[in-house]
Amino acid sequence: MTTPGINFVIYYAAQYFIVQRNLALKTTMKINFIITVLLLLVKFSESQNTFLIHYPSDADDSFYSAAEIDGAGFILCGSKIVSTQTLTLNATISKIDMQGNIIGETGLSNSDIYSNFSFIRKSRNNISHYFVAGFQILTDSTNYSGIWEYDTNLTLVNCIGGTFGDTLLNKSLKYINIGDTTFYILCNANYPDQGPPDISILKLNQSEGIVSCFLPSQKSIRFSSGIIYDSVAGNIKVAYVGQDAKIGLPVKVMSLDLNLNATATYEPNVFFNNLNYGFSLLNDSSIIMTGYLYDFYNDKRLNAYKFDNNMNRLDSLNLFIDADTITYPGWDESVLSLDTATWVVGIYNLDPSTVWQPTPTWIQLSRINSDFELTDQFYYGGDGVYFPFDIISTSDGGIMVVGNYFNPNAVPLALQRDPFVLKVNSEGLIVNVNNPEKPTAQEAIVLPNPGSEYLQVKLAIQHKNAHFQLFDINGRLVLEENLQGDMHRVSTSSLNSGTYIYRITASNRVIGSGKWVKE
Repeated sequence: MTTPGINFVIYYAAQYFIVQRNLALKTTMKINFIITVLLLLVKFSESQNTFLIHYPSDADDSFYSAAEIDGAGFILCGSKIVSTQTLTLNATISKIDMQGNIIGETGLSNSDIYSNFSFIRKSRNNISHYFVAGFQILTDSTNYSGIWEYDTNLTLVNCIGGTFGDTLLNKSLKYINIGDTTFYILCNANYPDQGPPDISILKLNQSEGIVSCFLPSQKSIRFSSGIIYDSVAGNIKVAYVGQDAKIGLPVKVMSLDLNLNATATYEPNVFFNNLNYGFSLLNDSSIIMTGYLYDFYNDKRLNAYKFDNNMNRLDSLNLFIDADTITYPGWDESVLSLDTATWVVGIYNLDPSTVWQPTPTWIQLSRINSDFELTDQFYYGGDGVYFPFDIISTSDGGIMVVGNYFNPNAVPLALQRDPFVLKVNSEGLIVNVNNPEKPTAQEAIVLPNPGSEYLQVKLAIQHKNAHFQLFDINGRLVLEENLQGDMHRVSTSSLNSGTYIYRITASNRVIGSGKWVKE
């Protein structure tokens, strides 16, 4: 028989071992939980595929628009040149997986027919179907414009549209749809007796084809840019620039009812100096417009304007300003409005005086917060000339930009464009976890490159100052300077011709790096 003292010791000894066992179990559970979370994070980060990919081809190819196949890839529409002698385009549809690999292609292949696909979005009622706006010029010079419906296997399901005679050529640009049964296609319209285009809008119904076609009552030279459905006002709004320019190109906005009757025309007192600008809904009560503005002080700006539903200006924002280079908005769909932020895609360092410019450009991503303040900018590219055409959100929280690209330094110079796809995460970044060789976002860039007597460092808006270092090919520091402001000029007149390595740091990290060549 044991004594009470011994029972006391045995009891507390047992309790001690139970506590220790429970602590061990809890520790093991914690470790297992942490491991599980880490595995999930790794799996999630791997699912956040981010990349910048060019798709080299023998033809002159472009991607104009993109739509996601839920978590399984993307369908992209565009065109390719099939005859260099006649510059005949054929409309194309491509399918890529989540890593950016092309896994399928189709289109309207015919060397005798000129065709193009310009805009694609997913069906609202059938998640495996996609509607593509496009047109084709048939052998008898008639013009078929409308919507092509494809499934995820790139099988053509239906064509919704109609044929026009040679008196009118409607070149589809983009569309909006209401309830997935009615489509409004914004077009550039050409008449045989009038070279430059006017605008037109086609109303289509899935069961009836083309219901009606809006043409302005008086022929003029107009270039359309955007079309939106204002659900609050219950009407359609179309943005365009006209030929009655006094200073720059005045933007106008036309409202139409759902039967394509023009009800009002607004002149929002905005003058853009190019024909490509963004026009999109910010939310139910406001509209955003972006474009390139050349002001009285010879500054070149990419501006953003915020309007109410009656096109009264509420706010404005300079996305970029500098006297030595130009930033354009993306060619077509350049604005992406999300719940958390608005993203504007542009082209940095574009020279509008030439079709095949000799210097590289950057894809510029600018983030605007809910207070209409510019908070972040990121730059991709710089190794060629980029033309972004569309920006969309992705189901994993990221952003995708598509367009075309060419290398101005190719030897021999190949005067052709290849498609590109840029996919970034929700912060506008390419995440280089598995492949450090992938391109990264630049928050500071150097131009001109090559240069001579000087170089300029462009800092993104989130950096007010930085430190610049230049090294020779042997790693010796040959020049360094503190940077302040949006653009900083650095004299390089004392340096010998050759290749140098630059590094730009701010906030205790590298925000820009690469090679710079002095001629």
